[in-house]
Amino acid sequence: MFGNLFEEEEDEGFASASTKGRTAKGGEEPPPPRGRSNLCGIRNQGGTCYLNSLLQTLLFTPEFREELFSLGPEELGFLEDKEKPGAKVRVIPLELQKLFARLLLVDHQSAYTTDLTHSFGWNSSQGTNQHDVQELNRILFSALEHSLVGTSGSTLIQRLYHGTIVNSIVCKECGNVSQRKEDFLDLTVCVCGVSSLEEALWNMFVEEELFEGNNLYRCAQCSRLVTAAKSAKLKQLPLFMTMSLLRFSFDFTKCERYKETGRYSFPLTIDLRPFCEQTDAEDSDFTYELFSVIIHKGGCYGGHYHVYIKDIDELGLWEPPEEDCKPKTQKKIKEEVKELPEQKLQEDDPLSIITAIIAQESSKSVLLDQLGQKLMNKTGSSWNKRFRKHYGPIGKFLQSHNDVFILISNGTRVALKSNSLSPVADAPAPSEQTVNSDLHSEANQKPKPKIE
Repeated sequence: MFGNLFEEEEDEGFASASTKGRTAKGGEEPPPPRGRSNLCGIRNQGGTCYLNSLLQTLLFTPEFREELFSLGPEELGFLEDKEKPGAKVRVIPLELQKLFARLLLVDHQSAYTTDLTHSFGWNSSQGTNQHDVQELNRILFSALEHSLVGTSGSTLIQRLYHGTIVNSIVCKECGNVSQRKEDFLDLTVCVCGVSSLEEALWNMFVEEELFEGNNLYRCAQCSRLVTAAKSAKLKQLPLFMTMSLLRFSFDFTKCERYKETGRYSFPLTIDLRPFCEQTDAEDSDFTYELFSVIIHKGGCYGGHYHVYIKDIDELGLWEPPEEDCKPKTQKKIKEEVKELPEQKLQEDDPLSIITAIIAQESSKSVLLDQLGQKLMNKTGSSWNKRFRKHYGPIGKFLQSHNDVFILISNGTRVALKSNSLSPVADAPAPSEQTVNSDLHSEANQKPKPKIE
């Protein structure tokens, strides 16, 4: 469907074998019931954390969810008729409705996306490759628009996410203004060289670019090269503003991709009036509150997406577990510290490093999708750079030490074999089993800058 932008280190051997197995058999084993939060997560098909983060954001967007559910079978058809000749069945919105219904109503701790991705035309290998969430957002919206043509939902995406920018060039000699309108469903904002969202927007929509010296502009009115100023302004604002941070870049000197990892701040509330064309509209029309933040952890060759979403409709229960509210006695704290295994880290021994990483986790297990990133955090370099030459791919290394490591939780996690029968290792907390949907009430309502 779209190119492989990220090549995850866990795509080989140990990880890929397990993810293919659980993708093929995803619907056979029902997940456990929901936990205290009363929320349902989404299972990873192998590398679909980017998809799951986006789907949870759309689910928790009331306007999008309600308009999708308002489309009935008289407009969308029935899934069971999709193989019938001449039947008009709009498969993608129907599969999205079915997934959302499961996430909202079925008493399962997690749901599968295999039926939805099959409606995209994906094969099993595309589920194990990680992609860019911004590109998926655009492709999913385009697929929905195409599928909903001729229905009352044909303008769903445009009404919620469409905005326009006006690019202007002003001749400094005759004052002639040349303008071009540009549509957008999301804004890509710069990260390199700026420290905040406001600074990036200022550079995009307030600062002018001058055409002067050897870089003059040919004015249609003057019929010659002249000095001019180029600028852009937001003209029409969408109900939901989606912003994507341009963290992934290409170094043409080294001929390699890299990720901007510097600190980048964004506010809980932002006023976009300074970046718009002059208008007498109310201030509230320019004020946006943060609703969802999609975050990528890792480098440009692998990592993990997770999302923070404002639970506007209070679908979840956000009280902490009772045991977390009780103060621990000094004796209990000392007992817990004493029980932690003392792992001596040998920097050139991958067996020692991975064992220490797993042992230091509270669940005594690590998600396969996150093992490479945890190792990078521990050692300062990736498996490929540090160990692959001598030990091969990380998956094969884990397989070669099956006396030490074991797969648990339907093949989604790796644990130490000595811990494999413990309740904590074999039954992680709900937020760990639904690995692609870390939901927290850290954002706000209505229009949303959705960042990474």
